[in-house]
Amino acid sequence: MLRPIDDILPEKAEDYASVQARLLPLLRTRADMDKSAMNAASSLTLDKEALSRESNRTPSRPVAGDYVAMLGLDTPQSTARVVQGMLDNWGVSFETAFDDALRNLRGVSSDAGWQQIAPGLWQGAWNDSYEPSRLLLPDVIYRSGVAHPVAMVPLRHVLLVADANDIAGLALMASACKQLREEQSRWLSCRPLQLVEREWRPFEPPESLRQMYQELIAIEDSEDYAAQKNLLEQRNAQDPSAPFVGTAQLVQFKDSERILSYSVWSNGVDTLLPQTDLLAFASLDKPDDTVVVAWADAVRIAGHHMQAVDDMFPRRLRVNVFPTEDEQAQLRTVKVF
Repeated sequence: MLRPIDDILPEKAEDYASVQARLLPLLRTRADMDKSAMNAASSLTLDKEALSRESNRTPSRPVAGDYVAMLGLDTPQSTARVVQGMLDNWGVSFETAFDDALRNLRGVSSDAGWQQIAPGLWQGAWNDSYEPSRLLLPDVIYRSGVAHPVAMVPLRHVLLVADANDIAGLALMASACKQLREEQSRWLSCRPLQLVEREWRPFEPPESLRQMYQELIAIEDSEDYAAQKNLLEQRNAQDPSAPFVGTAQLVQFKDSERILSYSVWSNGVDTLLPQTDLLAFASLDKPDDTVVVAWADAVRIAGHHMQAVDDMFPRRLRVNVFPTEDEQAQLRTVKVF
């Protein structure tokens, strides 16, 4: 049964002994956590000053790539995020509570939790909404029988595994992720991870499947950036000096199924740029002179004009100075179109 996640700060729970058995780890992305924090901060029903306190921070630990793990408190109606203030009230550290949560998860992760849904593709079938959290238990992943596991968690209750050496299985997994994300909500991420010696690391798909996986990530990033843009604009609605929040747009090449993301760096516009596959340089007084280049080339030539924005996920870069004439000439030599 799919359990909802309560992103609103929960009521203070009882003492630690009464909640210890109900703690479970949750797998999320940095973008998801950032979105939840901004959602909470913009809620009119919450005390803004209270939300800024350290006690209301959601502690977490890195897993791999953009994935992080945090604590959830299982309740009859939903799963509530555990914030630092709750740990302080319980008199327990995050690491101690997280170890207890892992033990609890192991206790409900029987050998019967895997099912083969297609040749070369396995899915977690515990039906408790904590399937993605099993990534934190490598031995449970190996119980699937997959020798070189690659995992994807497209939804908050879906865990898929295929073998890194099985091209057909990896293709099926990417197709399954695409279908699930089109049909359902409560997305998590389509970024694949590979388990190597009991540690997760970002997985680089083989060349024959790179376009398929890249498309999934481009769509995911576009959606994350759209949600972030909406929240940033709400937060800055009364601030005329706030920078313009750029959009991560998708483009499909003519006579091709290839999909890439792009954003626009406009001359004279203070902008928070999303990091995309392509970057368009647009001059307001020369609309027909737009130059589109690969992101890596843009960084190489004009990256010194980009200012990193700390603690913002997905990542954005602030630009308020347009490349010089010499730099624009260099950009034209590497333009995509």
